[in-house]
Amino acid sequence: MSLSVSLLSRPHPSVIHIFHILSAERKYRWVERRGGVGGWTAYKPLEFSNRHVEMERHCVLLLLLSTLVYCSLGQGGDLSLPASLSVSPDRSQFFEYESVSLSCEVQGNSARWRVVRNTERGILSECNTDWGKQQGSSCIVSLIPSDSGVYWCVSGSGEHSNAVNITVHDLSVPASLSVSPDRSQFFEYESVSLSCEVQGNSTGWRVVRNTSRGILSECNTDWGKQQGSSCIMSLITSDSGVYWCVSGSGEHSNAVNITVHAGAVILESPALPVTGGDSVTLRCRYQGTSSNLTAVFYKDGSLIRTETTGEMTIPAVSKSDEGLYKCTNSEGESPESWMTVTDLSLPASLIVSPDRSQFFEYESVSLSCEVQGNSAGWRVVRNTTRGILSECNTDWGKQQGSSCIVSLILSDSGVYWCESGSGEHSNAVNITVHAAGPTPIPSPAVPVLSMSLPRLLCSLLVGSPYLLVTIILLVKYCRSRAQGETRVPRKTHQDQLGDHVEEE
Repeated sequence: MSLSVSLLSRPHPSVIHIFHILSAERKYRWVERRGGVGGWTAYKPLEFSNRHVEMERHCVLLLLLSTLVYCSLGQGGDLSLPASLSVSPDRSQFFEYESVSLSCEVQGNSARWRVVRNTERGILSECNTDWGKQQGSSCIVSLIPSDSGVYWCVSGSGEHSNAVNITVHDLSVPASLSVSPDRSQFFEYESVSLSCEVQGNSTGWRVVRNTSRGILSECNTDWGKQQGSSCIMSLITSDSGVYWCVSGSGEHSNAVNITVHAGAVILESPALPVTGGDSVTLRCRYQGTSSNLTAVFYKDGSLIRTETTGEMTIPAVSKSDEGLYKCTNSEGESPESWMTVTDLSLPASLIVSPDRSQFFEYESVSLSCEVQGNSAGWRVVRNTTRGILSECNTDWGKQQGSSCIVSLILSDSGVYWCESGSGEHSNAVNITVHAAGPTPIPSPAVPVLSMSLPRLLCSLLVGSPYLLVTIILLVKYCRSRAQGETRVPRKTHQDQLGDHVEEE
């Protein structure tokens, strides 16, 4: 390739000021000189060796590999979690008084793993303290609305599992589901009647269910027969699940858990909550005969006692009798059923004036303990969203007779109740204080989960190649730029000829 230059003048301003003309061995660039004139100057182009090209290929491959690992971790889930929280039944929505089993499934030894939660009230605690009952590796919870929150597993070293959000719906509605006969366990092919007892007009109310397979449907579709206000069922094992009543407007009743057993032994226990002080009889029933067999009764996995009559009577049930029951006899073992005890013997109630739970900052509220009998020794206590337990007239509130007057600030948000000197208590009321002005948008009370050492090392392993490749490319760029600036151009014969022409 030959190069000929016929015009030695400055390029037009619309043309790039410095440009390259490629030849077999040289490159040329335009260099301006004094007086606005210039000339072509040859220079040796920078050439990348095979070593540089190979290094670039390695950098690209390293980036691709890092991206693949990163996407696998991001899209395929967190592979570094050493445990998972399983929920049985497997759902996140529950009704009041339903039971749920929470288990930590750990790769390896499950010792020192425990179930913890952060409720919607912001109270962080673990199972077997003031909620739940530890049974082996599981935590059994008989749910109430205040149990709504986020649950997860945590180890003694701070490692954690996935988190599950559980919501418990209040059952303070004008309907209830009645079960006849009143028990929660049945043999296959037995019949049961489910009825919606409504305060007022029962039109539009229907029985629905969510089976253990997760199928949601209503009576008179592929199961049950509607007879007036009742749903009659001839049971099979796939009918096991949770049943309740629902209206056309979306209101609902209490929920009842029904288990259909294909085995030879069941435990006859109440399906509905029993009232504290009532007498309750549990029967261990064998399908093959009507005669009673000696039975052994268990509560929460522990032996209670053995009864030769096959039945056990609790003369006056209390909250301490609430739990998970089963029985065994010479013919087999029954499934487990939860018995709920409703304590209606609260000796006091907390009255809030004005009667609401939402307040703005600097508003005043009066909290009073209404006691059956002598109110001496009763006081208003609280547990704030920060987890601080205290009573009125300490660092908050002013005692005026039997009332506690509070001028509210944000830190007063929490749960309030009355308590006696002997430890008795009233109902609890949740009070929320909002900042004056626009109502803030609430954020979910999600726990801040700590990063374990394996997770940290994995993150560093994925991120390190990106940092390494960036440093290599920056060093190469700086070296190339330095070499280009220090190279001294040499004049060619054509360049000297151009200077001679300019002088003439």
